[in-house]
Parts: sequence; structure tokens; C-alpha cells
Amino acid sequence: MTHSGAVSCHRYGLWASGSAPLIVISASMMQSSRVRAHAVHLDCPPRTEQKNGGSLVVMRPYQSPRSQDDFAKRNNEGNVVVMRPDRRLWDGLVGDAATGNSRPAADIEKAVLSLQAKPWKRLGQYSDEGVDGVHLPKDKGMLYLGNLRRYCNNGKLIQACCVIDEMVLHGQIPDSKCCIRLIRGLVKTGKANKARQVLEVMVLSGGIPDTITCNMLIAQLCRGGQLSSAMSVLEDMRYSGTSPNGITFNTLIRCMCNQHMYDKAITFWKEQLRIGWPPYVMTNTLLVDLICKKCGSKRAMEVLDELSLEGCQPDVVTYNALISASCKADRLKDAKTILTRLIAEGLEPNSTTYCILLHSLCNKRRWAEVCDLLAHMKRANCEPDVTAYNIFINYFCKYGHLDQAIDVLEKMVSDKCCPDIVTYNTLLNAISKEGMVEEALVIAHFIRQNGWQLVLITYNTLIDALANKGEVKKAMVLFDEMASGRISPDDITYGSLVMGFCKKNMSEEALELLNRTLALGFQVKTTTFIMVIQALCRDGKVEAAAEILRVMVSETNNTNSSFYLSIVRRVAKSGRIEEAERLHQELIDCKILKKDSLVVLSS
Repeated sequence: MTHSGAVSCHRYGLWASGSAPLIVISASMMQSSRVRAHAVHLDCPPRTEQKNGGSLVVMRPYQSPRSQDDFAKRNNEGNVVVMRPDRRLWDGLVGDAATGNSRPAADIEKAVLSLQAKPWKRLGQYSDEGVDGVHLPKDKGMLYLGNLRRYCNNGKLIQACCVIDEMVLHGQIPDSKCCIRLIRGLVKTGKANKARQVLEVMVLSGGIPDTITCNMLIAQLCRGGQLSSAMSVLEDMRYSGTSPNGITFNTLIRCMCNQHMYDKAITFWKEQLRIGWPPYVMTNTLLVDLICKKCGSKRAMEVLDELSLEGCQPDVVTYNALISASCKADRLKDAKTILTRLIAEGLEPNSTTYCILLHSLCNKRRWAEVCDLLAHMKRANCEPDVTAYNIFINYFCKYGHLDQAIDVLEKMVSDKCCPDIVTYNTLLNAISKEGMVEEALVIAHFIRQNGWQLVLITYNTLIDALANKGEVKKAMVLFDEMASGRISPDDITYGSLVMGFCKKNMSEEALELLNRTLALGFQVKTTTFIMVIQALCRDGKVEAAAEILRVMVSETNNTNSSFYLSIVRRVAKSGRIEEAERLHQELIDCKILKKDSLVVLSS
């Protein structure tokens, strides 16, 4: 947007590489901060240029000029006029604008008013004469509008952009709804710059875009790193009367921080608060969180104080973000300092605050400090919730303290805190790894009795535990139960079952399930291929084993000859020399090994 003053030059229109320049001239009679009268110079398509040899100046005076001006006497208030300026005068104006030589506003106004134009008429809805005397039908505006709507409905975005260019050229105002649809379509197809140009046309025509459309455009520009263009969209929103919201500011602030412009982000948010926009807590939290992650907690606390002076008071969510960022950066001392300040500000820590600290302390195995924090929670009348108990159970299971995890579960139940599916899945995983399959099945039965539904991770844990024990029949019962419960197995499920069949020397079932896994498009682990190959060789099905080896070579894209030779040697050591030789020949056929390669095969 251009403020009143000297001549400035912008790009305008939707032509490639921004070839169409926009010359905006504002005179001293324009007292408003927003441009009220402007002139647009457009490079038209070739067919239009042939009709209009000279440059066109499209002027739209939004404010009544002074009565003594000749321009005012022509009764053109509020209408679009098309004039053909004298080439020498026009070149002088453009040259001054391009070289940065400012001319007084009075000179500019005088120059514009002295343009030697042909006799012209207003191009309003009652005009039947177009640019340069070309006859236009009276329903030209309806024709443009119909074309614009048709192109938008059919998804022909570029053609719709060309229609808008023609409408601007002939003084027609594009439909706001069509412009909004066009902007959204251009944004979704990655044409953010064209969308921004359509938005400019819409705003200059008096249209008011909605906040969601502008946010979509700003987000797309920020993703492309075009911060200055995104800021221009924000200015267009203000001039058109569209109010930005927290999402608008969040997107811009995140883009600034991604470009390491932290000071600019802080200044920008302060300016918005001074303008009078609401002190959005989520924007304040985002800014402080990004500053804490990149500049440290000390700088983040300073910014927090500065924003407080601007009327943006932090809440417990803001402090939780600071504590979380400090814990992730292994700055537990800073996290405790922030907690102390939170309490000093008269705010009460919530369960999220304590869970963040518990998670970090347990991860570092600082159990003494965990006990101190629990005591602090008790004094603050903040009893541990299911999330806090799950943190304890998870870390006890992670570090092999299964007894302590069960004790926490008992404490949880005694405190009338109901375990959730996360609690049971964590315990199931730990118990299964210890080989306690029967106990794991008891817990699964208990989950069903309490109204919880087994999920994919629960089934995978139980099937893997049963397969490791070789109890494939029980594993298949759970597999069928998944199908009846409309839970789709994944590659982990099939891999565990294939392993179980191989351990029970059921090579045919393992091969069938492996082929099923490949047919479904799942990725098969290398260890699974090797187990099936060894199982087939044990059963004397060397051709099937060679076929699986060929599939393995194509699926894994591993061309390491030493790796495949280790497979051959492993088969040979099991006493299957002929099978090993067949696999060796298959590797030569697959060009993994050379024909003259030697390998010692012995049992």
C-alpha cells in the first residue's frame, strides 16, 4: 500500500515475472493516510497493445477534487476514467519515479491534470464505449462476471486471473466472492504470489477479504520464506478493515524466528499490542517459547517482563512452555527457577507443570528430587493424576524395575486413580519382555473386563510375546480376534507371526504368511527373510529358499556380498551343504557374487 507523498512504483497485475508495473500518484489534496486516488499503468496482452499504441492511465478518484481544478469540472467523481497521456510527459513521470527523484506533490498534480487526453467518457455501468473508442456492450460487466465465475467454478485459475486483469483494464470491479475463491485456489496450488496480486486488486477495488483467506495466504508465503510479502498482506488486511487474529500473528512470528529474526519478532508483537490488538495468550506463549529455545531462559524471562509492560500478562500455560523448553534443553536448574517465579507471581502450578518436571527428573534418574517434587505437590494439594502415574510406571519399566512399576499401579488404584490404556500397555510391554506371557494375558483379560478395548499396540505386544515362546496357535487366535474387531494388522504383526512359525519349524505357514505380507505392501525386515530362508532349507525346500533370497535382494537393495555370504555359511553350518551351494549359485545369478568367487562351505 502507498501513502500520500511522492510518486512510488509497484508491480501490478497478474502477468508473468511481474511485468505489469503499477504507478501510484498521490497529490496533496489526498489527506487520508490511505491512497484515495491512484493511477494504474498496465501492460496489456498483445491483442490489446495493438489497439492501444500508447500507455493507458486508469484513474479512480475516491475523493471529490477541488472545485477549481479542471479535473473536477468533468463530473467524474467516484468513476473510473481512462486517459492516454502524452508520451513525453508520461516518460518524465516514470523516469522520476524510477530514479528516485521526488517531485513536489503540486507539480505531480499539475502534470496529471495537464495530460493531453482524447475526448473520453465515464466507464460506468451506462457506458457503451471502451478504451480508445472501442465499442463495448452495455452488459460488458456482466460478461466479465460470468466468465470469472465460470473459470472459478471449473478450477481454471490462470484464466480467471486474466479476466481480472481485463476487468481492471476496463474499469470493472471484480466480484469479491470470486476473488476469495480464486485466492484460496491459488494458495492451495502453491501460487502464492498470484494470490497476493489478486488480493491487492480486490482491496483496491473496495473489497473486504475474510480473515481465513488472508491467513491461508500469509501461511503459504511464510512457508516459502517470503516474509516481506506476508507483511504486505497484513497491511492489506488493515486497510480493507479485515481484522487479523492470533493465527495471523503466530504465523508471522514463527516465520521471523525461523529466519533468526528474534528481535524483529519481539518488536513486531509489541507494535501490535500498542496498536490495540488483543494480547493473545497463545501468541505471547509462542514468542516466549521460541525465544527460550534459541536464546535461553534468561532472555525469555526478560521478554516476558517487557511484554507485561505492554499489557500482555503471562499465565500458567506460558510458564509451562518455558519449563518444558528448559527441561528439553537439559537446563533443570532454569526450570526450577521458572517454577519459583510462577509461584511468586501468584499463579498455581497445575498437573501439567509437575508432569513436565517429573518426566525430566525420571529420565535423569534423579529419584531424590522426584521425591521432593512429590512432597511439593502434596503441600500444594495437587495429587498426582493418571499422567503422573504413567510417567513413573513407564520409567520403572524402562529401567527394568518391574516390581516398583507394579507397586505404583497398586498405589494408583488405592488413591482411586483409574488406570488407562496407556498404563496397561506399558505394563504389558514390560511383562512380555520378561517372558511372563501368562501374566500378560491375564492383564489383557482384565483390560476387557474394565471396558477398555484392546488396540493395535496391545495385540502386537501379546502376539510377539507368544511367538517368542513358540505358542503360535494362541497367537493366531489373537490374530483372528483382531480381524473380527476390525483392527488391521501391520508389518510388526505379520513379522512376529512369521518368526513364530519359523521357530516351530512350520516353514510352509511361514512362507505363506510372508507372501501375504509382501502382497499387502508391507516392508519386511531382513531378519524375517533370513529366518524363512533357514526354515525352508531345514525342510529341504531349497528352490523356495532361493526364490525368497531373490526377493530379499530386490526388496532390501542391499548389495553387500559379505552379508549374503554370511547367510550361505549359516545354512552350511547347519549341515545343509547342498542347500548352501544352491543359495550361492542364486547369489551369482543375482550378480551379488562373481562367478569366480570362492567360498568354503562345510558343516
